[in-house]
Amino acid sequence: MLELEKNEYAQLMKDADLFFKKLFPICRSITGNGVRKTLSILQEIVGFDIKEIPSGTECYDWIIPDEWNIKDAYIKDPSGNRVVDFQRNNLHVVNYSSPLDKILSFKELQKHLYTLPDMPEAIPYRTSYYNKDWGFCLSQKQLDSMNKEIKYHVKIESTLKPGNLTYGESYIKGTSGKEYLISSYCCHPSLANDNLSGITLWAFLLKKLSKIKTFHSYRFILVPETIGAIAYLKSNEPLMKTVNGGFVITSVAGPGEFGYKSSFIKNHLIDRVVRKTFQELDEYYIEYPFHVTGSDETSYSSPFFRIPVGTICKDKYFEYPYYHTSLDNLEFISAKNLIKTLRIYLHAIEMLERNITFASMMPYCEAMLGKRGLYPKVGGHYKQNKPCEDAGINGHGYEIKPGVLIPEKEIDAMLWLMFYIDGKTSLFDISQKIDIPMKQLYEISQKLVQAGLIKPIT
Repeated sequence: MLELEKNEYAQLMKDADLFFKKLFPICRSITGNGVRKTLSILQEIVGFDIKEIPSGTECYDWIIPDEWNIKDAYIKDPSGNRVVDFQRNNLHVVNYSSPLDKILSFKELQKHLYTLPDMPEAIPYRTSYYNKDWGFCLSQKQLDSMNKEIKYHVKIESTLKPGNLTYGESYIKGTSGKEYLISSYCCHPSLANDNLSGITLWAFLLKKLSKIKTFHSYRFILVPETIGAIAYLKSNEPLMKTVNGGFVITSVAGPGEFGYKSSFIKNHLIDRVVRKTFQELDEYYIEYPFHVTGSDETSYSSPFFRIPVGTICKDKYFEYPYYHTSLDNLEFISAKNLIKTLRIYLHAIEMLERNITFASMMPYCEAMLGKRGLYPKVGGHYKQNKPCEDAGINGHGYEIKPGVLIPEKEIDAMLWLMFYIDGKTSLFDISQKIDIPMKQLYEISQKLVQAGLIKPIT
């Protein structure tokens, strides 16, 4: 249902590379034209709504700030050379810097400069969203080369005025009555793993789910981090109170290990589904505990909403050395790694989709499978498995196929299903009890439905 076909991989790789290159240079922030341009480009992948909330709107303890846009910024020496140039890297300006045009001594300028002494080649990423200020970020190497005895022309061509916070939204309606949240954030400038990779995977995932009839409903939102999530929660409070769980997608295309940051509940269905996904796909991963200093899951999981939210990642934020620096660039991430993480998300969501609770139509004792064509007509050979290896045939004359249950295993699964199905135990819980992959167990459950032995209730 949600598995990637072989012909999809090559196209997704091309698309990922294309959109990485289109989106990476854009100077995004929590408001402004960078966000609008980003969302417009992502609409080339998949359709979704773009909405706005005005500056000054109160959102619980927060207020949406004035909109920030920037055209240019630089530090020039007396010869007119741009010692620091926004046009070369948009990380050079502290995000949300106020407009400025002054001649300053190095001493006056220095307190507004930010570097990473331990990473002399890297430009740090810094912000000043809610405190009117200005600043420049540069490598320690650049700072060391600056003449400390001269004055510099410092200019920031930015605007801060009433506008809007912009976000993306799409809703896929299912039939189960359950709803899951798929969120990512679109406010970082030229940073690749965090968060260019997240918004790209978000769009690919939305496109994939939009093509099928889903069992559950899915609310896809693409918001500026923190203030965007808070504003969305405020604007959609009654709806968000009913969400069953979800994911925040970020940092998904690095070269390192897969990771999973669990929900605050630690053992919610979302957590168990992700763990089983990694198990079924035989992928190593590092599990990280929930922490309030993470991303938008902190707001989604806050006391009033309590939405259990997890994050599947590849080189988790905070954990890789290039985080929030100019070295988190297009050379650090890859389309191949993005598609690997997309596969994990698709498998986990497919598991959610197949997590149906059934009621038994024959709860009194063992059902007679034979009269429904679900048991061999000739008995006595059950469990008498002596494979004929040279012919690829098992002891009952059935062909052995990788990933397919041989008939006696299928009968086992049917009997276990009939044993555990009680109107309360979900298919996922049964899968964990008998250690059969969800996909195969779901296919077997459909045979029992067709035979009139069970019926779906949720």
